Amino acid sequence: MDDLRVETTLPAVPTLGPKVRALRKNQRKTLAEVSKATGLSISALSKIENDQVSPTFANLMRLAEGLGVSLSDLVTLEGGKGSVSAGMTVSRKSDTKFRSTPKYDMYALCADLRRERMTPLIERVKAHDLSKIDGMIAHSGEEFFYVLSGSIEVHTEHYSPVRLDEGDSAYLDSSMAHTLVAVGGGDADILMVWLGPTTANEQDGASMAEAILSQPSNLRARRAGDRR
Repeated sequence: MDDLRVETTLPAVPTLGPKVRALRKNQRKTLAEVSKATGLSISALSKIENDQVSPTFANLMRLAEGLGVSLSDLVTLEGGKGSVSAGMTVSRKSDTKFRSTPKYDMYALCADLRRERMTPLIERVKAHDLSKIDGMIAHSGEEFFYVLSGSIEVHTEHYSPVRLDEGDSAYLDSSMAHTLVAVGGGDADILMVWLGPTTANEQDGASMAEAILSQPSNLRARRAGDRR
């Protein structure tokens, strides 16, 4: 049986697992309830909470939606920093700490504001064998990315792959299944900005940028070779 006692502190060295567990318990949700909300198995959630596995980018997005938090809040692991409702916040280069996933490393920019609709991230797209692209994801909202360094290919379900080099950018409808792949033999850093749909309650607008993947119909995983 799940221990639903509220957790008020995070470990001195923050990691994702204890943060996910604290968010779940503070909402007094069981693993089964979060499993239903995210589509992740109870076993997978338990492993994430115990730092036994590093979730993929898609599963981070599922967790954010299922826990009702923004992706930036989820991947920002600094303890003791609460969100503020002021109209401006600043991110410093010296504070950059990437959260690692199997395919991307990411750092949430300006994550201290509540009710933000845009979710700005610095993503490091890891170099991969193009023949091993593991699938594409589709979700609500729109996204913009600008290549800071390196080169990437944008793979989508409806278009041929598009290569973007340093200084290039793209804007797409996120409901079209897509994925990014680093090319040229090295990792690539990009600025990505997510914009989700306006919601009625606006309690946490940024979380709606990750209002995705909680139902199988919202996740259209396709391999690159399945494009029409």
